[in-house]
This record gives sequence, C-alpha cells and structure tokens, in this order.
Amino acid sequence: MTDTYSPPAIEDADWVDWLVIFNDRARDFIGEFAQETAGSDDPRALSAKFAIAARALTLIRSALVLLQNEEQLAFRIMARGIIECAMHMESACTTAEYLPILYDDDQASRISRGKLLQKTTELSEEANRELQQFVMGNGETKPKSLNIGELSKGSNFPRFQLFYRQISADAEHVTWTSLCRHPQEKYDRVCLELDPQLEDEEMFDTIGLIALAGMTVVLHLRHSLGITQNEAEFSALGRRYIELYREGVAEFRDRHRDADAMPQEAPSPSAH
Repeated sequence: MTDTYSPPAIEDADWVDWLVIFNDRARDFIGEFAQETAGSDDPRALSAKFAIAARALTLIRSALVLLQNEEQLAFRIMARGIIECAMHMESACTTAEYLPILYDDDQASRISRGKLLQKTTELSEEANRELQQFVMGNGETKPKSLNIGELSKGSNFPRFQLFYRQISADAEHVTWTSLCRHPQEKYDRVCLELDPQLEDEEMFDTIGLIALAGMTVVLHLRHSLGITQNEAEFSALGRRYIELYREGVAEFRDRHRDADAMPQEAPSPSAH
C-alpha cells in the first residue's frame, strides 16, 4: 500500500506515517542482506543477526498492512513477534552465549516433538528405536528451552518484556482477557465482534512498541556491521519517535488527570 502513498516529511509524520517511512527505508538503513564472511569471527552469528532483521522487517510490513486495513487486534497480535525479534537482536549483539542458547532451545523443541510423535504415531520398530535414541540423548546434558525473560535480562528496554507478556495475555493467546474483547453487550443481547477495536491507549502502546522494536533491530545491526550510511535520516526517525512518544504520554496523562477531576455521580436513593 505504500507504493501509492507519499508520506510527509519525517518531522511532520504521525505514527502511521512514521511506520510507512520506516518500512520503505529500512533496507537502505542496513544495506543489502549480504556481507563478506571471510573477515567475520563467527559467520553463523552474523547470519543469525541478518535473519532476525529479515524476520522483524517482514512482520513490520505485515503489521502495517493490517493497520492500514483497520484490523487493530491483528495488528496488536503482530506486535508481539516484532518485539520478540528486538529482544533476540539485542541478545545476539550483546551476549556471546546467544547462539548456544538458541541451539539448545532448538534441540529441546525437537526432543519434545519427538516424544509427542512417539505417543501419537504408529512407527515401525526400527523407526521407534531410532527416535527413542534421539529422545534419550547420548548421556549429554539435557538441552534447555529458551526463557525469554532470561534472554532479556539486562536489556536496555525492559518495556519489551513487559509488553511481550502483556500482548501474550490480552491478544495473542486464548485467555479469559483476550476472549473478553469479542462479546459486545447490548441492552437486550450479546453480539460478537470479529475485529474488536483497541482502546486509544492500547493503540498508542502497540504502535509505539512496534516502532521502538524496529529501531532497536536496525540500530543493533548497523552498529554490529559498522554501517553509517543514511545516518541523518535514521537519526531523524529516532528523534521523531521520541517526539511522538512524549506527545502521547503527555496526552494520556492529561486524559487521566481530567477523568480523575470529574465529579462522581451521587448514588441514587434506590441503591440503598
């Protein structure tokens, strides 16, 4: 949709314009997804960073389509994956143990799925024996599943973990909270809303966290690869993000203050 829409200058962009500009320019900020590995100390670590960035930018592009089509709940659900990419990128660029943790998680998942396969599928004796050997391992230390909380310890952006869990609870997963978004109670009936709209503050949190996560992914990759091209435009996006975020925080602070200042209705006599 961005092919037919020309956003304003960065300094005049609102949140949606900001995402459009970021989506259009992200590839220019990190260059081509190609890098010489001859001088790299760890080509696999480099590949992981590229893959995280590619995944994040793919999700941001999809989230923007959802937002422009006013599918707000799906937009919030998509935000969780983008935030997850930011947490992984930060860890990949700051923690030497990131790849071993990722390998361990992958192995733990394979073993878990192998156990389920044994329980749910009739295998030949030979296949079952081979699978059992894989599941039991070779006396090595049992691999551990990745804990996103442990991964993000010491992060410069603790809000990522908070909202990752918040969106998991109120949108991504089937929970009582997420299900309560859909029934719309009328005076004489209950209707189901297939695409419930977000509250204004929820939308602010969602779009702001997507923007911050996108900037985090790109910034870490730029620093990791020593990329300096298009620095002025990238910095301008960062400054505009800060302005939009501060404006939003101030607006909702004023809303809450005004709501608290409103006189409370006196209880009716029938209530006693």
